[in-house]
Amino acid sequence: MFFSNELLRFVRPRAHSSVLLAVVAVGCSSGTGAAVDGAGADRASASSGRSIDLPGQAVAFEPENNECVHRGNGMDYAVGPGKAYASLGAVPFENLKAGDTVRIYHRGEPYREKLMISGQGTAEAPIRICGVPGANGALPVIDGENATTRKELDFPFDGHQVRGLVIIGHAHDQPYELTPSYITLEGLEIRNASPPNTFTDKAGKQQSYSAIVAGIFIERAKHLTIRGCIVTANNNGIFGGTGGGVELSEDLLLEGNYIHGNGSLDRFYEHNVYIEASNVVYQFNRFGPPRMGRNGNQGANIKERSAGVVIRNNYIEDGAHILDIVDAQEAKATTVALPSFHSTHVYGNVIVRGAEPSGTLIHYGGDSGVFADYRKGTLYFYNNTVVVKNVGYKDYTRTGIFELSTNEETVVSRNNVYFTAEAPVEVRPVGLLGQRDTIFNGVGNFAGDWMSKGISAHNINPGGTDKVNAKVIGLDSIMRGEQPGFRDFAADDYALVGPGLPPAIELPKEIPRALTPQASYVKHQRGKAAPEAGKRLGASVQ
Repeated sequence: MFFSNELLRFVRPRAHSSVLLAVVAVGCSSGTGAAVDGAGADRASASSGRSIDLPGQAVAFEPENNECVHRGNGMDYAVGPGKAYASLGAVPFENLKAGDTVRIYHRGEPYREKLMISGQGTAEAPIRICGVPGANGALPVIDGENATTRKELDFPFDGHQVRGLVIIGHAHDQPYELTPSYITLEGLEIRNASPPNTFTDKAGKQQSYSAIVAGIFIERAKHLTIRGCIVTANNNGIFGGTGGGVELSEDLLLEGNYIHGNGSLDRFYEHNVYIEASNVVYQFNRFGPPRMGRNGNQGANIKERSAGVVIRNNYIEDGAHILDIVDAQEAKATTVALPSFHSTHVYGNVIVRGAEPSGTLIHYGGDSGVFADYRKGTLYFYNNTVVVKNVGYKDYTRTGIFELSTNEETVVSRNNVYFTAEAPVEVRPVGLLGQRDTIFNGVGNFAGDWMSKGISAHNINPGGTDKVNAKVIGLDSIMRGEQPGFRDFAADDYALVGPGLPPAIELPKEIPRALTPQASYVKHQRGKAAPEAGKRLGASVQ
């Protein structure tokens, strides 16, 4: 195990909630086994919104106030009724610079206006677009239905206008190497970027949204934070990534958002979140089910093609795949060579498959058929709580928790709770490793987990023609039971309070200290530093 030259970064969030925790996106290799020394002091002060290099040690801090207020010496653009700017279209978004703040005040009617953000902030002076809530905490709404476009906005290409409601990307008239950087989008509801809705483009012409449109479309960005937002009723909720090299987005943080109900009405290819970048951290988000289409089609909840993916301390419910962590495409010339492409860290999450069965919960490997670009690495999956609400599933419904695309993909499972509401039986099996087209692949390495009785190594179809290429290690020593001790399962309260679970076992040395459990998820969209989080099985939930 070693750290690559990719960023070990620390972010002090100004959370929409009362979250404040270190964020470290780490490039890891699954190929060696050497221990990581996480000691060391941070090399700069942790000022608000600042990110600094850190040699591998996560640090917790006290919560900080997150009012949408202007800080520093940049311009302050106040938008809303009775403010200096009555509309978003009056704000010169094309000229935003380091330290500028756009404060969008809640009003009764949505802002039916599109945004294009292309400026370069700094760690000390980010560009911030934030919402000032109304009564009862209602967020300002940016709505794509009949939205208008400021004519001065400079899009990467005019053809990108159909790709997003809020677009973050390179302005066409800027030098090509310039990338939007140190930008925070915070405290807004972003909705209805979806066909058949239309908008008026910068030339004044009515346009239809693309089938791949996103509520937030990231053409490219570095050090981008999306925090405390509601993203719903879009074809893609958040889409990021259009290429490698200079076009590669890097260091993205999604924190404290509620992302739900996104997806195409007609296709399987749009998702709540779909990103291809380098170094992406998800924490303290609530992910509700993606939108179900007219014909029962549904996309993934989180679809990831990035290097350096960390998914921690979230509440994630349903999707064709709940997590779909697959091969690189547009950025593969850059990302596949990175060690962090071949190590993914998923920990501290509550992951729920609801009453409607679908595909495997967690897919790791690839889906293009170009096997050279597949993950060919390790999914480190630890201290999660996985719930399958399989009461009422029909006979011959097969539920797979993991789907590994080839035998070059491995899941290392430690200290998780795998719970089924009803004990699996032969005609309704629940397997740790699921199949694709009747073939089971991959290596499952399990230790220190708790599982419901009846969960098997593979969800074999009784009397079928399944082919098992997969290998499962460690099941003989797994603790099994009927109830792990949820605080209130009927109320979807998955805090583990029962006395029956054993203490957690030591995590593999390949997992750096910065990526060990150190926080609790607080329902909903909040988090709390919890140094004891990794000492018990399952996700820490408060």
